[in-house]
Amino acid sequence: MAMAGESMVRRYLADTLAMVVFSTVCGAFIEIVIAGLSIGQSMRIRIAAIFVILFAGRPYGVYRDWLFKVAGGAEPGELRSGVLDTFANFSFQISLYLVLLFINGATLAQALKAASSIVVFLIISGRPYGLFLNYCRRLFGVSES
Repeated sequence: MAMAGESMVRRYLADTLAMVVFSTVCGAFIEIVIAGLSIGQSMRIRIAAIFVILFAGRPYGVYRDWLFKVAGGAEPGELRSGVLDTFANFSFQISLYLVLLFINGATLAQALKAASSIVVFLIISGRPYGLFLNYCRRLFGVSES
């Protein structure tokens, strides 16, 4: 039983670390290079995001694993893996983003405008994030899905 608990902790740490690192690097790039925020502004946003990720990292991993299981799994590098990672990233992250926007007082029009602005990023980053997540899971000694 202890091994199962240790495995759950390692899986939580792997999934959460992957999301923290990936979203920090990508988010900072978007905020500083594309949106024109200062480094200080981006750092404050990235620090605040860590608290959300502490609760979202593992649920994303569970959701992604479930999608791969439902679709019959896939070997790394297959087109199906890319499609599943893209769908998982988009559907989970856009939902989370919309919830955060509404919690913070965005109107429906504002939320839709904001969410539409990150669609391309979520689609492009889906497979790279899936590969990075698998890498982090291997580092923590847990299976990839």
